[in-house]
Amino acid sequence: MKKTGRLRLWAFRLIAVFVVPTLIFGLAELGLRIFGCGYRPAAMSRYDVDGRRLVGENPRFPWRFFPPAIAREFDPFLFAAAKPAMTYRIFILGGSAAQGVPDGAFAFGRILAVMLREAFPRVRFEVINTGLTAVNSHVVLPLARECLRHQPDLLIVYMGNNEVVGPFGPSAIWNPFSSSLALIRFNVALKTLRLGQLSSRLAEAVASPKDNPPVWLGMEMFLQSRVTADDPRLRAVYRHFKANLEDIRQSAEKNGAAAIFCTPGLNLRDCPPFASLHRRDLAPERLKEWDDLYRRGIEQEAAGRDLEARQSYQSASEIDGDFADLHFRLAGCCRRLGDYAGARAAFLKAGELDALRFRSDAEIRGLIRETAAGREDRRVYLFDAAEALAAETAPDVPGEDLFYDHVHMNFHAGYIIARGLFDRIRTLLPDEMKAGGPAAAGEASEDTCAEKLAYSAWDRYRIAEEMLESYIKNPPFTNQLGHGERVSRLERALFDLKSRITPDTLRESEDLYQRAVAAFPEDWWLRWKYAHLLVWGMSRDRDALASFEAVVKAVRHSARGYAGLGFIRLQLGDVDGAIESCLRGLAIDPAKADLENTLGAAYVSKGLTDKAEARFKKALRLNPQYEQAYLNLADLYAKNRRLEEAADLCRRGLKSKPRSPDLVLALADYLSRMGLPDDAVTALKEAQRLDPANEAVNRKLNEILWEKIKKN
Repeated sequence: MKKTGRLRLWAFRLIAVFVVPTLIFGLAELGLRIFGCGYRPAAMSRYDVDGRRLVGENPRFPWRFFPPAIAREFDPFLFAAAKPAMTYRIFILGGSAAQGVPDGAFAFGRILAVMLREAFPRVRFEVINTGLTAVNSHVVLPLARECLRHQPDLLIVYMGNNEVVGPFGPSAIWNPFSSSLALIRFNVALKTLRLGQLSSRLAEAVASPKDNPPVWLGMEMFLQSRVTADDPRLRAVYRHFKANLEDIRQSAEKNGAAAIFCTPGLNLRDCPPFASLHRRDLAPERLKEWDDLYRRGIEQEAAGRDLEARQSYQSASEIDGDFADLHFRLAGCCRRLGDYAGARAAFLKAGELDALRFRSDAEIRGLIRETAAGREDRRVYLFDAAEALAAETAPDVPGEDLFYDHVHMNFHAGYIIARGLFDRIRTLLPDEMKAGGPAAAGEASEDTCAEKLAYSAWDRYRIAEEMLESYIKNPPFTNQLGHGERVSRLERALFDLKSRITPDTLRESEDLYQRAVAAFPEDWWLRWKYAHLLVWGMSRDRDALASFEAVVKAVRHSARGYAGLGFIRLQLGDVDGAIESCLRGLAIDPAKADLENTLGAAYVSKGLTDKAEARFKKALRLNPQYEQAYLNLADLYAKNRRLEEAADLCRRGLKSKPRSPDLVLALADYLSRMGLPDDAVTALKEAQRLDPANEAVNRKLNEILWEKIKKN
């Protein structure tokens, strides 16, 4: 064969192997985009608002890492595409602790913003919180790179708690673990393409419920995903975390932004391990010896003989030192004996051995310190938040005085974090910005920050209630040592807070919000929280309308404002306005179950039964735990004489919300109307068993029993 012929043959082969597949791939990708398949994968989108070019969150970004049904969402943010003069722009990156769970209105970033504005009033500070629940460094890295495209002066990175349970971690429910960082990054990059998104959705469609849960269940989802301290997969986790931290640092340096890396704080004292496991190689006879010592220690501890109990626990540890609860009990003994150093070491050990790894461990915190060490000349800094919080309680160890649960901080802890960050940031400000502040440029007090953010008695009560009912009373907290005692203590504290919510304190809270809004009217969070106070605290729906309208105006790119506006318009009888608000919100984010539920209720008001039923059903597909949607749809069935369907729907709802008194009461009502009082009594007694103090359940049970007595 002539040389020319051979060259042509090889050219044909190369075209067949590389060019043709690339062309087919490109055409398929282009076709999917043309026909609107898939979603925009960036974390941020550009918006035109009143002739201004702004940048805000993209609600579909988390879909790259979570199935849409369980994807967490950003709190809304909006900033100018072109940074104005005398503006200092800060991005906060991390998981739920950075986001400010349980209430982002009081996140440490919000407190920091107040401090900066108070100290340097001539400077515009933009503190943009991009925190997301359940994310880890595999998510934060691409998010950080995108933030760096928007002229940041500073990145604050507060993460490390979710490296095991977040996407691609050993305990991940979705995006299974891989020891190959290259493969993980290829997966993340692939989902920026429509073909990658399509393949991901197809995989989710055929996955089992275990691998693709239909609804977000919080920490409960990870109950079976236990990882011991000696699990070899943790070595890969640490390698990945280190590489991701390094890449965030290098990206910040390359783009000229300063970076502060924070070690995450931990509740050591008042949040026991979530799961304890014995050594794998522990022989049965040695396990019995261990168990005898452990039980003896518990008995001695209960009798107040802490010195003896400590010795029993230490002896048990010599047989099997891998059981996390053992070290937590040992820490309690040391603490009561005044041995705070021993208590701290044992508390830390208990956390290291916890097999449900929702907290950073020593290796993670060490890697954060290592990433920032010795790089201040490159404007890379460490803020050791874990140690700052520990110093606040020294010689004791951090507990409920700083944390609501294992890692989520209360306002006081958030202030401590913000104060430490403020001390660093004021040294980073350009000279022209420093010149605008007081000579001392000291930080605002905690009381000043609370006033500026309208952190009121009402908010304290609502947060305490949310933490108790939505977190502490549910798995995996129910598996912790002393859970019953903790719940009782928190219930007493909640009752005390509630007893202080009088008409006078509500008016004081309202005054606080009005002053805060007047001082910073563009803050959508203040308007949002003020509206909630008016509706749920003071039953003044009409007064709340203006606040919800202001939220929409401030963050009109977000579905959240439309959800609030649709709800309040429906409450006020403006059914058409409610429908309009809900449809506009769903156009922004079609996965919002609360919007579907409100829309269904609006259709009920207009007598559009079929449309209402369809919307309630969609709300339940989006969120199978949505209690109000169950109640609304069941009520619709009952009004149309479909009592059996209404009762079945309540039973279905109780499978996901077994402690719901409203669902039980509705079920009992439908069963009674069906002529099944015995079944109603059975349902109510089960609810009574779960919550003996519930007055509504007890009253309904007595009514049905009395009716049965009269009939007999």
